[in-house]
Amino acid sequence: QCMKKYTCSDGSKVSQATIDKRRSDSYRKRYNERPSYVCQGCGGKAMCSAHIIPQARCKVIGKADLCWSEENYFPACYVCNSRIENPSSEEIKKLYNLSECLAVIKKYDKELYAKFEHLEKTYDLPDWKV
Repeated sequence: QCMKKYTCSDGSKVSQATIDKRRSDSYRKRYNERPSYVCQGCGGKAMCSAHIIPQARCKVIGKADLCWSEENYFPACYVCNSRIENPSSEEIKKLYNLSECLAVIKKYDKELYAKFEHLEKTYDLPDWKV
């Protein structure tokens, strides 16, 4: 049986088990060093980690390393986790950290960012170069 491998930004390949371990290590490091039980999206109680660029998308675009990158996730409640996953919904505008999320998307995934461009005029974002 052939194990599926996913490409990272540097061209290396990783298995799902490696992604899971590195993500778990990243969560442990982030939350043990800086315990944060407050949702960065709304200020409520954080129940999970929301990936700004969804993990499935990271694997598709050859940037599997974003699955465990602290830059690509934040402590969130379930509602805000859902909000960041739905760029066309008006609900996304309720995220306190939307400008930071949009900057990460613009930096790493121009194609996904195009789905958010309707918000660009509302938020002052750095002009990331590809």
